[in-house]
Amino acid sequence: MVAFSIFGVNVYRYGIFYLIWFLVTYFFLHFLWKSEILADYPKLRNFLKWNLDDLMIALIIWVLVGWRLWEVFIYEWNYFSNNPSEIIKVWHGGMSFFGWMVWVVLSLIVLFFVKKLSKRDFLLFLDCIVFVVPIWIILWRFGNYLNQELYWLAVPDWAWWIWNWLVNLLTKLNFFHVYPKVDSLLRINTNFISILFEWIILFLIMLLVSSKQVKRKKIKIWLNSSVFLIFYSVFRFFIEYLRVDSQFQIVWIFTTSQWLFLSLFVIWISILIFVSYASGGPAVLQDKKSF
Repeated sequence: MVAFSIFGVNVYRYGIFYLIWFLVTYFFLHFLWKSEILADYPKLRNFLKWNLDDLMIALIIWVLVGWRLWEVFIYEWNYFSNNPSEIIKVWHGGMSFFGWMVWVVLSLIVLFFVKKLSKRDFLLFLDCIVFVVPIWIILWRFGNYLNQELYWLAVPDWAWWIWNWLVNLLTKLNFFHVYPKVDSLLRINTNFISILFEWIILFLIMLLVSSKQVKRKKIKIWLNSSVFLIFYSVFRFFIEYLRVDSQFQIVWIFTTSQWLFLSLFVIWISILIFVSYASGGPAVLQDKKSF
């Protein structure tokens, strides 16, 4: 959806959200290399100091490319294969959040390999940057809400006479919402539910895990990233039950997305176990006064 126009040029809401997130990420990474958090990792710190602009350019490119290509090849291949000109029209919607994460990680692997940084540098960097990902989630879900996208299941009739007071309360809080562009039905506003679980609750869990590491002055590599990925997969798996579009993609007993997040949950757990017990344990920073 168009937010406003300047001299006949449309500025889209998602474009504004992209800009906000890229700026937040840039200043966050700038803060990292200036702080003492990476004092024990001079190569990673110098990499951020001297290559931050290049890194941001790579992130911008791969966020946009990965976001779109995942949607094209995984979710909407039949449509886009018949309408290839629509692939570049990102302002029409159709972007996959998980897709850009995959492409960004792959691009970072290549970049860190070229710059000859270690595996621990790479994993520690992911543990740091994962804290700005929930910020993007709230921006994107709020954009879905404003554009009346990803509308979800209608509130069933029986809910009104069983929990009439609760339905009214949730409607006032916008957790139940009418999407005028769709129909006049009161629907579950799972964009807000996604914000609650994928941003607020997930971010609080990550802060809790990180604060315990800081308090113990013992930082564990890959722990922050795994906490985010595991809980995100769990939340998305259950939230998929409420999405109308997902209910048309059922394969056996789960939707396509649910199979994806179930598989990823197993993968994240396996990687966490492997990283935690490889090379004598996961601790990478210990007894640092800065923590």
